Amino acid sequence: MKSKLFLIVLTTLLMTTAFAEPQAANGTISNVIVYHGRALVTRTIELDKTDGDIELLVNNLPDHILPESLYAQAEDGIGVLSVRYRSREIKQDTREEVQELDQQFEMLEDQLHKAKRDRQYMTAISNKFSKMWDLSFQAADVSLDQAAFSSESMKDFTSYLEEKYQGIHNRAVELELQAKDLEKQLAEVTRQKEELARQHQHVIREALVYLHIPKAAKSHTVQLSYLVTGADWSPQYNLKADPDGKEVRIEYNAVVHQSSGEDWNNAALSLSTAVPALVAGAPELEPMKVDLITGHQKYNLGRGLPVSSNGNIQVAAEAPQQDIYAYQDQTQMFDELIQSRRTNIGKGIQAQQMLNSIAIGNQMIEFEADKRMLKELNRKAVAIRRAEGVSVLYRLDGKLTLPSKSDQQLVTIAAFDSKAEFVFTAAPLLTDYVYLQAEIVNNSDTILLPGSADMFRNGQFVGKGDMTLVTIGQTFTAGFGVDSQIQVTREFKDKKIESFLGNRIDEHYYRIAVENYYDKPIALRLIDRLPWTESKELGIELNSTSHALSTDAEYVRTEKDRGILRWDLQLKPNTTGQKATIVNYAFTLKYDNDMAIRTIR
Repeated sequence: MKSKLFLIVLTTLLMTTAFAEPQAANGTISNVIVYHGRALVTRTIELDKTDGDIELLVNNLPDHILPESLYAQAEDGIGVLSVRYRSREIKQDTREEVQELDQQFEMLEDQLHKAKRDRQYMTAISNKFSKMWDLSFQAADVSLDQAAFSSESMKDFTSYLEEKYQGIHNRAVELELQAKDLEKQLAEVTRQKEELARQHQHVIREALVYLHIPKAAKSHTVQLSYLVTGADWSPQYNLKADPDGKEVRIEYNAVVHQSSGEDWNNAALSLSTAVPALVAGAPELEPMKVDLITGHQKYNLGRGLPVSSNGNIQVAAEAPQQDIYAYQDQTQMFDELIQSRRTNIGKGIQAQQMLNSIAIGNQMIEFEADKRMLKELNRKAVAIRRAEGVSVLYRLDGKLTLPSKSDQQLVTIAAFDSKAEFVFTAAPLLTDYVYLQAEIVNNSDTILLPGSADMFRNGQFVGKGDMTLVTIGQTFTAGFGVDSQIQVTREFKDKKIESFLGNRIDEHYYRIAVENYYDKPIALRLIDRLPWTESKELGIELNSTSHALSTDAEYVRTEKDRGILRWDLQLKPNTTGQKATIVNYAFTLKYDNDMAIRTIR
């Protein structure tokens, strides 16, 4: 036991001898990668030309640092032995400033005390004059031949009382306002003292890096990296359409929030969608144990997913009076699980139990959901996978400076021109407005992430939109506002009802008028619909149409069989009024007389 203690003491002495005086150097922030919710900051530090074992002291680390994320690396044979974080609380001497505030505080307290005593004195004087008022009232009740005062003396006496009482009242109000003002001044001095204490009592955050520098080392550069919170970014776009030139200018920007507690001056900045993990171990997928419950017991998806002590999910909850198949509860539960997964996904093995519970929750929703709800959940899941499954890193050109502040700051990721096919779109069932849309190909080498967009047409702002995930080479659709030069009117023209062999046959006739006020040809995509069904008891048939439906492959594959009607029209110039393009169509509904049509969402 004594030999082990001696060895520990000897090792401590050797370490103290080897690392004598720390070499202090803050370095410069050379590189920053901004993730969602945090940032990886790298400082480059130039060491003195020396060799052997040294201790490097890096101070002025930011307030929002994650200490466990600290690491250092070096080249040219320099060995990083260890990295240690420490914080120290520093109190500066502020005696003179505090003494001045204490003196000011004492003086204000004395003034407030005097004002309150004066106010008490005025109250006492007011009470005395109140008794004199009582005397004048008693005298007024006695006849003048018996009164101690004549009418003239009574008048003089009451005037005297009124004058004195008014003076007392004014002085009392003045003292009351003075006391309130002094109380405000005292509160301000107290606030200044507290602020002074906060300003001069702060925490110094430092990193101690132990290095071994060989004699042959030519480079004496060390990089210290750490994660900070208080940093985030989101995509923001400007889409500028030139319909005549069949081109769209795409400006891809990032709105960066940086309040980490340190300024990033002249640093290489990158933006990433990855999740920086502090834990290297991957979580393991655990078995999911289930059991059957009796028919009257129901699993309430809206009540969460408690985990028992042995790690098995508790899938049963008594809810005999509540319908647990409510669609809103399922989608809300799904959204909550996805949000929880986003929070824990970067914690690796440390979040193993939580991630397994979330996975069980998702599977239970799949087990309980009906066909319709399953489609909705799949749609959400696909959208989430498309957004989260892409990990990109944007390295911005040049060096940038982003001070630590609460305001958002805009930086440019990329800007490029893309060819576009413009077409006007009208759906008069939804709105009388006609919109300009463009089919744009992302011909850049940049993946475009989901984000908000400001839309411009011929240099004029036309509204806001949303960008979905667009990979390299992918075509996407963007809207560029309303166009009043094209007008569309839909009319329910006629309806015929017949009955045949117990069946009802309804025939509907519609008329759509399209007017083009431009002096040039215009391409218009006209959208309407007739109902569709999977029921064999309901017959729906498009009888006639004055213009052929679109032959676009995607439309035919995905929408035509579900009742969507689409016409790709070429409007001639100045076709208005009697010259307007008229689209007529009719369809038939056939069903049993005893039945009625209802919608299914």
